[in-house]
Formats: sequence, C-alpha cells, structure tokens
Amino acid sequence: MSKEREDVLFENLMAAAENPRLKTSIERVKEACNFLEQSQAAITPTSVGRYCDGRWGGPKAQSIRNARETLLRYVETRQGLQSLPTSPRRDSGEPVIHDETVKAYVSLLRAERDEAIRLKNRIIAGLRKVPGIPIDDLIGSGFKGVAVAPPQKPADPSAAATSALLKLLDADHLAKVGMELHRHRMRNRITGEVLLDKPDVEALRLLATGSGETAQSLELTHERLKALK
Repeated sequence: MSKEREDVLFENLMAAAENPRLKTSIERVKEACNFLEQSQAAITPTSVGRYCDGRWGGPKAQSIRNARETLLRYVETRQGLQSLPTSPRRDSGEPVIHDETVKAYVSLLRAERDEAIRLKNRIIAGLRKVPGIPIDDLIGSGFKGVAVAPPQKPADPSAAATSALLKLLDADHLAKVGMELHRHRMRNRITGEVLLDKPDVEALRLLATGSGETAQSLELTHERLKALK
C-alpha cells in the first residue's frame, strides 16, 4: 500500500508540474529518496538536498523546503513511509553512524570498494594465465642451453570482463555512484578523493580494448587495487 501511495503521489506531482525544471527536480528528489532508503539512511529535506546537490548541483535543501506543495510534500511523504532499523546488528562490529548523510556516503563507498575488489580479482586471474620462465631448468643447467619458450600472448578478457571494464570507465555509469573521470583519474565527485590514478585508468582502458597492455601497467593496477581490499 505504501508503494502505491508513493507512486500515485509521484505521478500526480509530475502531471501537475508544468515547468520542465520542476519535473526534473521531482525526478531527482525521488531518486535521492530511493538511494537513502536503500542505504537505510533517514530521508529528510537536508539529506535529500545534500545528495541532489552533490550529484546534480540541486535542488538544495532550502529549495526543497520552499516548494511546500511539491518537493517538500514528496519528501515528507517518503519520510513518513520509511521504516528504519531501531539498532545496528550486534555482530557487525561496525561503529554506529548517527549522521544520516554520512551513513549514505559510507554505503556508497562500500559499493565502490566491492566493485574495485571484484575488478582486482579479475585482473589477478588474468595475470595468472601469463606463462612463467622454467627457473628450475635454468638453475640446473647453469643458465645455459635451456630453450625458453617464446612468450605467449595472454588471452583477451572475456566478453563479461570487457563489459564490466567498459562500464567502469563509462562516465554516465560512474556518475550514478558519485564517481567521475577527471584528468584521466577516477575520483569521488563530492570529496575529490582519487580511487584510481592515471596509470591505473590507462591500464584498464588497454584491458578493455584488448590492445597490447604492458606488464608494468598491469602490475601497477594490481598493486593499487590490492591496497583497497
């Protein structure tokens, strides 16, 4: 029933809004409320305004409060329908975060961390397929007369891995989780914290396009992503 009430209110507000900018603001406020609800963070005009301001530049909290019959009405409805957990899980071992905006930001960082770990594991799996040098034979023969097999070209990433890499480098997809590519570096749009430096991004591009990546670039990406775990 609460979901139906929310959908009906959203549709009525969109139908009554004649200003295209107001329609856009209503859609942004709805997306912000969805994100906060999924993150189990309290939906308030302040938290919604901060999310919208950080991602799109608005509407800000004061603008939401001023639009009493539209934006504020929708936020207050979502706030009344929201059900938050009364206490954190005892076995989580995580500190209690009282600021709802910080809690939502932490949830976003966790999602980015998990995606980076999955990417690291895929890169490590690819590196393990690179053929090694038979060092035991080299030592046994005094490094003489041992035929070393020519290096083989590593297999190209699978279609699923290529798709994941391209998605990781897609500006629109990064924007959905608060990230962006700025001067060939991947960073958080709100805090400016750099997740991947330029060499890392270039190595990922080489993997995604399947064009002659170097061991040095891959090793650098591996070491930087390993530090995120």
